[in-house]
Amino acid sequence: MKTLHALLAATIAILSTPALAEDYPFLGTWDCEVEIFSFTPRIYNNGSEDLPIEEIQEGSDGSWTLMFADDYFITLSGFTGDTMGWFSSASGDNFSCTKVSD
Repeated sequence: MKTLHALLAATIAILSTPALAEDYPFLGTWDCEVEIFSFTPRIYNNGSEDLPIEEIQEGSDGSWTLMFADDYFITLSGFTGDTMGWFSSASGDNFSCTKVSD
């Protein structure tokens, strides 16, 4: 019984593990119409400042929501290799982005 319990605990741990940083499709530098944005697993640079990423959530539709201080968040979606969409919850701005580099 102990072995079954350990196996179940390990399975639950694996299923609840967030995506690995190298799996994030938004990493790199992107030309998003108004500015060059860059993303690491911990920092989002909006062209003028570094914003520490507090949490990353993957949506069931393949989108990714990045959360920052003061309840600010952006959603990145529509990944097609070298393009993605960028949406700000605060301003309602929506940009089309093209990847510049990894």
